[in-house]
Amino acid sequence: MPPVSKIAIGLKPLRRDNPWPDFGYGEIEPFYLPLDGGGRGGREIVLDVIRERDIDLMVEIGCFLCGSSLQWLRASEKLTVIGADPWDSNWAAYIENMALDPLRARTVYHLKDEQIATIVHNIRRFGNFCVAMNNVRLYKDRFIPVRRRSPEVLTYLHERGIEPKLIYIDADKKRDDLDVARRLFPNAVICGDDWLWPDETGKMVMQEHVKDFAREHGYEVRSARQTWLLLAPA
Repeated sequence: MPPVSKIAIGLKPLRRDNPWPDFGYGEIEPFYLPLDGGGRGGREIVLDVIRERDIDLMVEIGCFLCGSSLQWLRASEKLTVIGADPWDSNWAAYIENMALDPLRARTVYHLKDEQIATIVHNIRRFGNFCVAMNNVRLYKDRFIPVRRRSPEVLTYLHERGIEPKLIYIDADKKRDDLDVARRLFPNAVICGDDWLWPDETGKMVMQEHVKDFAREHGYEVRSARQTWLLLAPA
């Protein structure tokens, strides 16, 4: 019998300590909202790595309503996703405003006005966490929600002996996320979102962090629209 991996040992107590919420799963309509600009976000470069490298465990930092989580889970039946997000506050108004914003409305083009209204109503009633988990309920055996922020969640997982093969970062656009990910998980592929996101001054913050990090440590940078990917030196 092959030895039990550190990952296999670590995931059972991780599931126990990070349970799904009590909720009537399937009683409200699930939806697909990946925040990828209507499929124009460039996430195919991450999906390709998941398939090509046979990734079986990844951490997604910043899951929102789990639209991107569905993309990863559908890419490989072998993949387990640890989803890190506090799922606090309430995103109902954000969804409402997104549908009215010409620059962001393409993200919800696939949804009818009635569906958007239902989504907003359900988020207001049940909260972000329950609605997000309802969206990935069919993958409950392969999705583990951890309600923590980055980079603290990376330390939390490292202390449990969990070794993700890929870390996807869609968080607060801080350099610290990259440094902690490399220090704790040097063999993991690091990738993420917000490559073209400008701050109020027009500065593309995450892009600058990624380029500086890559230059300092010899990583190759790949990007496609909003998505970036770091490949470690051979």
